[in-house]
Amino acid sequence: MISALLYLQFTSLRNRLGTRFKRLKRPKYLAGAVFGALYFIFYFSFLVRSPGISVTVNQSNLPTPMGTVGAENVGALLLFVVVLLGWILPNQRAALAFSEAEIAFLFPAPITRRGLIQFKLIRSQFAILFSILFLTLVWGRWRQGGHVWISLIGWWVILSTLNLHNLAGSFARTMLLDRGLTNRWRRLLIAGLVGLVIAVTIQGWPKLPELNNQGQDAYFLGLVNWLKTGLSTGLTPYLLYPFRLVVRPYFAPDAGAFFLALGPALAIMALHYYLVIRADVAFEEASIEYSRKLATRVETMRQRQAGGVVAPSKARKSPFKLKPIGPAPVAFLWKNLILSGSFFSFRTLWLLVWIIFAVVMFITSSGQHASGKILVAMLCAGLAVMSVFLGPQLLRADFRSDLPNAELLKQYPLPGWQMVVGQIMAPITILSVGQWLLITAAICLVTAVNGEPVGWLHKASLILAACIVAPAINLIRLLVPNAVALLLPSWVRFDKNAPRGFENFGQSIILGIGGLVVLLVTLLPAVLAFAAAMLLGTWLLGGITIALPMAALVGALVVVGEAAIAIYFLGEVFERFDVTAETTN
Repeated sequence: MISALLYLQFTSLRNRLGTRFKRLKRPKYLAGAVFGALYFIFYFSFLVRSPGISVTVNQSNLPTPMGTVGAENVGALLLFVVVLLGWILPNQRAALAFSEAEIAFLFPAPITRRGLIQFKLIRSQFAILFSILFLTLVWGRWRQGGHVWISLIGWWVILSTLNLHNLAGSFARTMLLDRGLTNRWRRLLIAGLVGLVIAVTIQGWPKLPELNNQGQDAYFLGLVNWLKTGLSTGLTPYLLYPFRLVVRPYFAPDAGAFFLALGPALAIMALHYYLVIRADVAFEEASIEYSRKLATRVETMRQRQAGGVVAPSKARKSPFKLKPIGPAPVAFLWKNLILSGSFFSFRTLWLLVWIIFAVVMFITSSGQHASGKILVAMLCAGLAVMSVFLGPQLLRADFRSDLPNAELLKQYPLPGWQMVVGQIMAPITILSVGQWLLITAAICLVTAVNGEPVGWLHKASLILAACIVAPAINLIRLLVPNAVALLLPSWVRFDKNAPRGFENFGQSIILGIGGLVVLLVTLLPAVLAFAAAMLLGTWLLGGITIALPMAALVGALVVVGEAAIAIYFLGEVFERFDVTAETTN
């Protein structure tokens, strides 16, 4: 039985690779593949010349006899967070993804439930092997004279154990559902129990280092030492001990330590495998339903690309009441907010607000007052900046999802520029609201800059200025991918669930670099206008408190003016868009 399953997996992999290579005959895939290959060659040649990242640990300074500290404890902490999220976030029953052909041939075949699970585990090993090769090259332990086989086997142990744990966790969640424990109660119980354990555990941690005149480098070094000390004191080592056993082979400094650590890690993996294989959970019906939904999404996308009629899917909750009369772009905003699903809802906003509020209150009421505020402020600011670059890739409720319906969209009695405005309003709204919350939290937590206290009037000025600028930047960032969808539709993946290849990575790199170049060129006139308005406002008003929001408004208006020209141009492109002449798959 195992030999037949292995043959099926290798044959499927060979056919999949053959299909990918055949696609390279088409220029749109060949260009992306060439650029992606050049990027990897340049990146890994740079890794070969660089000294790499050290993962060895000095054993002479260990404060506890329980094991290594430093990188090993940090790795255990990250693994703990991943496992915890795997128990809280999912809400489906145990479902193994099978294709329609696999369901048609394997389910009626004389294959036991254990055989189906082993089939999926074998398939997962192909993805794990590719991942460990990539991670080994990236971390570059082999460039420091270390044993590359330690890194490869260490990553294999970590990823394979995590894969088995996720599968065992899905079986456990299904059994809890069968016994009447809903997803909501499960999440509340797990979150409450883990929160209680963490609250008890961190009581023995030292206080955060204070930001003083020693500089930021000394402060960050103090944070690293604080984290290393906290992870090795009190109850924390006991909480992370199973996770440390899993990651310990990877951080072994030599072959002797590796083989000594490999036994417990393999024992944990074997325990997970036993639990998965022996689990008496009916996953066939859920797997069939999951595979049916996946096939339905693929078929729906094919029908949209072919201009066919698509059956309505399950209705989603409306974000707001749409009036029968009003501006046309608002109707597209309403539709795309519904399409965005969980990315935008009042429940999501309230959850984000309460999380930020709880963190701020906890820090304010604890003894780690100043340093905790700095850390959370830096985290919020970093997330706000990251959303500018990653948000447009995640939020695709615009032309990138609606252009397959271009034949229907062109029948609307609307000018092209209104169509463009309506399509980009939803992702801009979602990004801007999230950034406003993060910016407000970050600035409110700042108490002093260079030793000078920051008053609430100055904070309000900074918040207002940042909230004015954020939507303008999002506008430019969202116009670029929508322009690509209209000008180069063959370079856009309209189905986010479609298979990804090496060529798609190259195309994404090209479009990402182009988007950054456009952003920099667009912001240059706005920065000059902002600087001029700032100088003039400071001179006339005698301070920056009022001048800063006014200068931000001037800079934002310049960006909006530039975007208006682009919107009008893209509207003309959409009006001339020939559905029959474009290939959007």
